[in-house]
Amino acid sequence: FPPFLFGVGAFLAVLVGLQLLYDMLRLIYQQGFPVGAAVRIFFLELPAMVTLTFPMATMFSSLMTMARLSGDGELVAMRAGGISIQRIGAPIIIVGLIISVGGLAVNEAVVPPAKQAAFEIARDVRSTVEGNDFALEVRDDQNRLERWLYARSFDAGTLTLTDATILDFTLGKRPYLYTAERARWQGQIWVLEKVELTTWNDNEQQRLRFDRVELPIGRTPEEMERIRKSPSDMSLAELVEQAKLADEHGYPAWANRLRQQYHVRLAVPWASLGFALLGIPLGIQRQRSSRGIGMGLSLLVIFVYYVMMHTLTLVGERGVAHPALMAWTPNVLLYLTGLGMMLRATQ
Repeated sequence: FPPFLFGVGAFLAVLVGLQLLYDMLRLIYQQGFPVGAAVRIFFLELPAMVTLTFPMATMFSSLMTMARLSGDGELVAMRAGGISIQRIGAPIIIVGLIISVGGLAVNEAVVPPAKQAAFEIARDVRSTVEGNDFALEVRDDQNRLERWLYARSFDAGTLTLTDATILDFTLGKRPYLYTAERARWQGQIWVLEKVELTTWNDNEQQRLRFDRVELPIGRTPEEMERIRKSPSDMSLAELVEQAKLADEHGYPAWANRLRQQYHVRLAVPWASLGFALLGIPLGIQRQRSSRGIGMGLSLLVIFVYYVMMHTLTLVGERGVAHPALMAWTPNVLLYLTGLGMMLRATQ
């Protein structure tokens, strides 16, 4: 456990320095966020970073534990007494299993609420700093812009947009511009009230006024409430729900991305078990007993794993192969490599 906690702290310091600290300073100096709000967002983003260090720290602690046993001669004594490498490594594998289950639980129970709180703080601050409460783009599968929507505010209770502006690019070469005092969601469509429609024909501009216009903006209120959330900020249940909505509205590319993220979120915590298994044979050699070498070797293995994971994730998002296959392949290879090296170490 001391090497595991050391690994969590060391890897967390690296990730915080490379990403979270930079993001916090960018919010303050580039986007004008109050320091207090930026600091709260920083701490709310920490749980996700902590769980990201679990596989790395498990690899490091497994390797260092076996290296210590080997370096002090205890491994030789136990094996001389007839105890196998598998039995010696069993507690490490069990702890790796516990860390995997714990990481999965934290990812689902702690990280999404913390991400949601950070999202709400950023949204509220941006509405004050930028004067832009709500904006979104609707694109097709070829990433072509179909509609652009801006509203002064969105009331989730009454399902109403205030001071809405919509640019519709689906009706011709030039966009149609709608401005409305309010837009209300009614069943399957948005109803714009007190509307001014501006169109362009060659060099002429035409303006028409309507009391009421029905327009399929392309997003339901539920989608609008979550539109700025990235898949990494959603819970597993939200990912499944949003993937179904994407299929229903004809966005298969977005649905593939959501499903791939769902399976990745399930698979990554279980890497801790594979890293615990792999660290056992790697730590047996006496010359790897120093923390510096152990940390470096852990980083190398982790780097290879995450390069493979991110590469296969991109493949899965494109729909080339099933998302579950792409998400779990790195883990399967990790388990097979660890088992193979364990068997080799027993010879």
